[in-house]
Amino acid sequence: MKPTTKTLSALAASAALCLAMLHSCQVAQLINNGTTYYDTEITTVDNRLIAGEIGGQRSSNLPSGSKTISIKTAEGRQKIKSETIKYMTLSRKKLPEKRQTLVWTEYKIPYKKKGEQKFRTYKNWQVLNSIGDHLIITAYGHTYSLAKDGALVITYSRDTGIQYCLQREGDDCPIHFGRNTSSRSFMRKQWQEYLADDPVLCEKIRTKEIDAFNFKAIAEQYSPKGK
Repeated sequence: MKPTTKTLSALAASAALCLAMLHSCQVAQLINNGTTYYDTEITTVDNRLIAGEIGGQRSSNLPSGSKTISIKTAEGRQKIKSETIKYMTLSRKKLPEKRQTLVWTEYKIPYKKKGEQKFRTYKNWQVLNSIGDHLIITAYGHTYSLAKDGALVITYSRDTGIQYCLQREGDDCPIHFGRNTSSRSFMRKQWQEYLADDPVLCEKIRTKEIDAFNFKAIAEQYSPKGK
């Protein structure tokens, strides 16, 4: 599934309290004990709601590349292909107000070949990080789990870090643009390139009025010309 900015913005409006802002998330480089079950709600692309639990020794740490979600429901265990899921929420038992929202999405990693811009395309589970009227920022790591207080834990390696993608109106899917290990100067250059149609915001980022990692402010303030 390729979620559009309209689709994800609608999701954000209906699940504003569920969004996991990455600067407030817990992160880890060690996999947690995989014996916990999480309350889970899956909304499929045909708008079916499937509620139950995922977890246990096999899946408390949900790999971002999981192509199938195994969920225990009142009717029994079901295996659901990730590509048929619109979005999925996870929460600790007795902490439903701290739901975390994940989406299965196609995304692109840019590269240049002989001076020509090209993209490699992949799919995985990503976290909704920050959403504005014209910009969505997502993030992903190796696995996802929930801390005892309900906060999202993203497991990652030193080599890859937490990866960030952005999706503007008109983009067919998120585009990889940085990671939490990137320098601020690199991120400022990335914003200048990707948000060039909003020179006011670019100037605020260039002069450090807005920090290059303040994704919430950038998503909320991004307003391309003509919009």
